[in-house]
Amino acid sequence: MPTITVRKLNPTTWEPFQGNGQSNFISDIDAVAQIIKQRLQLLQGEWWADTNDGLPFWQSIAGYAGGANSAQNINLLIQARILGTPFVTGLTSVNAAYNPANRSYTFSATVQTQFGAVTVTNAPTPPNRALPQ
Repeated sequence: MPTITVRKLNPTTWEPFQGNGQSNFISDIDAVAQIIKQRLQLLQGEWWADTNDGLPFWQSIAGYAGGANSAQNINLLIQARILGTPFVTGLTSVNAAYNPANRSYTFSATVQTQFGAVTVTNAPTPPNRALPQ
C-alpha cells in the first residue's frame, strides 16, 4: 500500500496526465521526486494562495554578484527548499558550482527519502534521452 500518491505530471509541460485511470498516478519515491522538482520550480510570490511559498529566486538569487558567498547562499536556499519536502529525511553528496565565465550555476544532490534515494540536479536532460512517462 503506497504511503503517498500524486497525479503524474508531464515532465515537459508540467500538465497533469489524465484519462488513463490509475496509470496517471505515481507513489512513494517517484511521488517525492516529482514534489521536489515542483517545489524547486515554484518561485516565491508565484502562487496566489500563499505568496510566501516558493524558492526566493527574484528576492534572493537573481541579480546578485556571483562568487563564493552568493553560491553558498543559493546552495542553502535550495537545500532548505528540498529539506522542507514531505518524506525527505536528509541530503547527501551535495555538489554545486558557479562558473563566472558564463555565469552558470550547477547543483546536484542525493536526497534521502523515507522510500530511498533520489538524485536532484539542474543539469538539462540530454535531447537523445527519453524522459520517464
